[in-house]
Amino acid sequence: MPQALQIETDGSVETLALPDDRTTRDQSLKARLSGTPDPGYYHRRATMWVHDNGHREQFQGNLVATALACAWRGLDITYDATYFLPGRVVVTCNDADLDLAPELIAEVHVVAAAVRKLLTSGAPVAWGDIVAVSGTARQQAG
Repeated sequence: MPQALQIETDGSVETLALPDDRTTRDQSLKARLSGTPDPGYYHRRATMWVHDNGHREQFQGNLVATALACAWRGLDITYDATYFLPGRVVVTCNDADLDLAPELIAEVHVVAAAVRKLLTSGAPVAWGDIVAVSGTARQQAG
């Protein structure tokens, strides 16, 4: 069973074992995302799956997943903090039959912890602060 990660809108990260069978795996992703999975490619070895209609259905923005995508891309993907990956996000290896690489799993956890720490600090936080802390955390994880 390929290992993947699920990032919730509250910033928590859960390890998943996806089914080996491609059809069952697609059904599992659809159930986890509450809709048709749409792939996003922000890292050459990972795919970030989101609900294909999450923006129109006004799913809550996933700050941790979006910060991670920014860190992986090395730039702010939010178009001036107006676009965030919607809802729950599942991160898999680009080769759906393989586990997500251990170093990418570590990066996801480190970025998530850094963003959660910043958001719970009690101080006002700008999106630029989140992008900066996620990039720094990713570098430290590597």
